[in-house]
Amino acid sequence: MPRTIALIYLAAGALWIFLTDRWLAWLDLDPHTLEVLHTSKGWLAILGSAVLLYILLRRHKRRDEAAVSALLESQREVQQMNAELEKRVAERTRQLQAANRELESFAYAVSHDLRAPLRSLSGFSQILQETAAEQLDDKSLHYLRRIHDASQRMSGLIEALLGLSRISTAELAIRPVNLTQLCTDAAAALREKFPDHKVQIEIAPNMHVEGDARLLRIAVDSLLGNAWKFSMKAAQPTIAVGVQTGVTGGHIYFVRDNGVGFDMAYANKLFVPFQRLHPDAEFQGSGIGLVTAQRVIARHNGRIWAEAQVNEGATFYFTINAPLAPPATP
Repeated sequence: MPRTIALIYLAAGALWIFLTDRWLAWLDLDPHTLEVLHTSKGWLAILGSAVLLYILLRRHKRRDEAAVSALLESQREVQQMNAELEKRVAERTRQLQAANRELESFAYAVSHDLRAPLRSLSGFSQILQETAAEQLDDKSLHYLRRIHDASQRMSGLIEALLGLSRISTAELAIRPVNLTQLCTDAAAALREKFPDHKVQIEIAPNMHVEGDARLLRIAVDSLLGNAWKFSMKAAQPTIAVGVQTGVTGGHIYFVRDNGVGFDMAYANKLFVPFQRLHPDAEFQGSGIGLVTAQRVIARHNGRIWAEAQVNEGATFYFTINAPLAPPATP
């Protein structure tokens, strides 16, 4: 704006001098009259400049006042929106606390009220198989085995759901964690649990993160267990755990296997409870493991995703960023 005013003033002054000098020369007046007219011309130039500057400055002032008024109005709107947002956050916090209380009540009911009859079903069916096998025909024994197996499976699903609920409400104990050591321990546990499944496991050294060691071990167990299970039918099963640098410079960790893989068209089902991409008769599971890993990663302000091809293995990527604040205690 100052540059515009200066240019307008310069142009108006030059035009005034040029036109008035040409006009006075054309009149061919005597020197005294010419001197008077030159003096008058100067005063008129000063008066015109003052009027022009006043108009321009007045216009500039009005623009400034309008901009300040708009800024103040925007600030008032932002303050009002912040106040409304704080109210919404407070309301959502109360709702979350209520939901957490309901979840705890549900978990208590599941752990005490549902598991007891399941234990009875499992126990009595087992006793019948052992004590009344000679009095029962093959079909009856088959039904008893199915009852026993179903009760055991139901008990495992309940335990998995309870573990999932605990992950969502547990407080985080953040400290430096040796992710390489966690993966090594998880792999050793899998080798001990499945000694007949020979898998070559490669774990990158010096992987360190900030997080809750207990929850991260649960996530690592889920991811390695998933890779271990779905690589069982490979001729030479291999699992690799490593880290790479993302496009933004952060660390991206991965668990890769050469197992059966899956169709990426169904990738949206991976982290949904009880959604499985393979039939239970082919690969047994609860449908909770990957959901559990996703919850742990989310609690650490990270994300998890997968890439795979059918019969060419799968790779699960995840990030561990600055942890979120632990949930408020209801």
